[in-house]
Amino acid sequence: MKALTMETSNINTQKLSDVLSDFIAETDSIVALLLNKDGTAIASAGSENAIDTTAMAALIAGMFSATREVAKMVGEHQFSILLQQGEKRHIHISLVNEHVMMAVVFEGFHRIGRIRYESRKACKTIGAALAITDQTNNNQKVISIPEFKEVALNLIDSIFTNK
Repeated sequence: MKALTMETSNINTQKLSDVLSDFIAETDSIVALLLNKDGTAIASAGSENAIDTTAMAALIAGMFSATREVAKMVGEHQFSILLQQGEKRHIHISLVNEHVMMAVVFEGFHRIGRIRYESRKACKTIGAALAITDQTNNNQKVISIPEFKEVALNLIDSIFTNK
């Protein structure tokens, strides 16, 4: 049985933050944020204090879900990259894998080529790190709902019969 959401407890967030920090240094972006599709920030780098990363993660996850539905309407499974262009600041969002995306806030739209190139590299590195984590999580026993129910009932029985 595969979990519906990605397990984040075994992720080396320091390694992911380091990848994001390198990305910030290479692109001179304002902030880079790694988040899961549920809207939880996994790691971030850059000027996080300039942006409410918790709210941003939740809103981007919602935006990406809506965009996935638009993609289906036009015959695509999903779009792998989203770009929001403002007057001064822009957001580039790319999928890392099925569960995780990277959002980058940057200025200077003329740097979009550099952002896309470095995002692709960072997403590969992050994807590889997450694949190792997924493999570790898959080696752990996952209890299905019927098994959990049986274990829980037996535990409750043992608690009340040992008096």
